[in-house]
Amino acid sequence: MAGSIMYLNASLFSQYPDFLNHLTRTIEDAKPDLFLVYEGLQPTWVESAWLFPETQHEGLTIRKAFNAKVGIFTLHIMSSYIHGSIQPWHAQCQLGWYVNGMITLDESLDLHAFCGTTLEFREGPYRGSRKEPDALIQSIFVKIPTLVMECGWSGSSPELKNDMNLLLVGSCGAVKRVFIVEWKKHSDDYHVSGFIEVFKLDCNGMPVQEGPTHVSVIRVLRLIDIYSFRTDSAWTIFPAPSNPQDQRISIRREDFFAGSPYANIKPNGTLDYPIDPLRKIAALNLDRMGLTPST
Repeated sequence: MAGSIMYLNASLFSQYPDFLNHLTRTIEDAKPDLFLVYEGLQPTWVESAWLFPETQHEGLTIRKAFNAKVGIFTLHIMSSYIHGSIQPWHAQCQLGWYVNGMITLDESLDLHAFCGTTLEFREGPYRGSRKEPDALIQSIFVKIPTLVMECGWSGSSPELKNDMNLLLVGSCGAVKRVFIVEWKKHSDDYHVSGFIEVFKLDCNGMPVQEGPTHVSVIRVLRLIDIYSFRTDSAWTIFPAPSNPQDQRISIRREDFFAGSPYANIKPNGTLDYPIDPLRKIAALNLDRMGLTPST
């Protein structure tokens, strides 16, 4: 349950039915939190197969992404409870913003949260690509969400970073922040640690990591989708720090409501995501899975 990645090249499949048969068998045998990565696929194959996993494998939670620039089709087969922690976390935060007067009733009603909804990138360097985020927050006034959240186990970290790059760069800056929530199962198969990384684009259109106290510039290692990140710029979930109530991720209203009529209302004001509510939700979900937070 630490997460794993399986890479396969399109050269293994002479015809589309061969690829589809392999996809079916692999999903049937997959363990939770597998990243299945097909490289060099024809866009027409991906287009035809996009809805196939859900129609053949009801009950499984699968998130898909297609990078049209390099022909990479990714399927993330997920375990439910811990991956589902981010949705109620956002719901609690948004309710808190309204209760505490940080947003108006109209602003709250105009913010919609989605899970697994397909985003299509119709322009920019990743034109023709698609992505199904674990959670996205979107104003009714825009076509692309300003905040996206992804979640996974530590073994899938490279693919989570690739997803982040696709979302930030592929949206041409419309996505203002990407949260990556990463969990790590310890060697005792019982304790779990976790942290959150936050990413945005810098003024040159390059992804940078935003930490609790500073921003870390991301170093490009290869030309396509692979980056080096500084994990010391993360918010720790487990083990809980000495002052957990002080932890929060702040997003300026100007960024959160970008593209909506509310963007210019108190643009430098912030909307906060305190980490402690996520910590409590995640602890409950780990208990449901027979696991416990690291201390």
